[in-house]
Amino acid sequence: MALFIALGLFSAGLFVIIQGGDMLVKYAIAINKKTGINQVVIGATFVAVATTLPEVFVSIFAVSAGNHEIAIGNALGAMAANIGLVLGVTFLFTGGTVSRRDVLWKAIFMLVTIAVVFLFSLNRMISLLEGTILLLGFVAFLWFNIKESKKYDRPNLPLCNQVKQPTEDCVISWRRIMLGFVVAQTMLAMGAFTLVKYGEQLAHIMGVSETLVGFTVIALGTSTPELLTAIASIRRKSGGLALGNVIGANVINATLLFGVCGIIGDLQGTGLPLTASTVFVAVPALLIMTLIATLPVLIKGRAHRWQGACLILSYFVFVGFLVFA
Repeated sequence: MALFIALGLFSAGLFVIIQGGDMLVKYAIAINKKTGINQVVIGATFVAVATTLPEVFVSIFAVSAGNHEIAIGNALGAMAANIGLVLGVTFLFTGGTVSRRDVLWKAIFMLVTIAVVFLFSLNRMISLLEGTILLLGFVAFLWFNIKESKKYDRPNLPLCNQVKQPTEDCVISWRRIMLGFVVAQTMLAMGAFTLVKYGEQLAHIMGVSETLVGFTVIALGTSTPELLTAIASIRRKSGGLALGNVIGANVINATLLFGVCGIIGDLQGTGLPLTASTVFVAVPALLIMTLIATLPVLIKGRAHRWQGACLILSYFVFVGFLVFA
């Protein structure tokens, strides 16, 4: 009976967090259409922040409650799902040319931040100083993208000015957009609290580690907004939005999420402890998937369908190893 109650409440939390994330994506895309900022830039800022908030809320709640394994599993699992599933599906169904100018520095930033997380994790602990450095990296990434966005304010006219019959995204008011963001974030907070509380209970009832629950079920749930964005970008043939979203989301996960969780853990007197499998399996596997996703784009300026297939396969191999190891 306890299993069904925990499963039901866990599912309810997952549903609320997915709906909240979907709402954030909806209003972030409305901002894109109203401003006309380049797709990769908007994907790496507004959409990335919006779609990453579920992971951030879940991990902060988990660390605050002392559930470090769920926090770390959710963070790394979501990053792996973003690269392996979200970008894999996008490349598999779209492929095509990608502007190296738009992607270059963002992709390098993502590779560097994941490498830095790996270096910081070698002592199997994220300290206050390391968390602060990662948090500063998040601020630097946002500053860089805001600076970049100014280059596109004039060349790209807002999409709403280019159509005769404005869509719903165009007629929606800025007041409604801001209100929608507040409501969505409230849903994320409620869903994250429920997800962490009953995710921990499910792990104990089923006799599996909290890390595995974080890496799989919770990570997939909190990555749903990124997947929805990718599906929308495939339908609209806007691969740049999905690519920018994944790059931005993973940089935010690596900097903001690990940074804040490291600081909270240190203030609690425990730091953010990491398991050996996290340090020597999960993070290197994530780095390899990131190289598969970015190197051909950076070298050739093109995303290939074979990349998508390799990314999807590598993700399932990664998850399979965690489950059966």
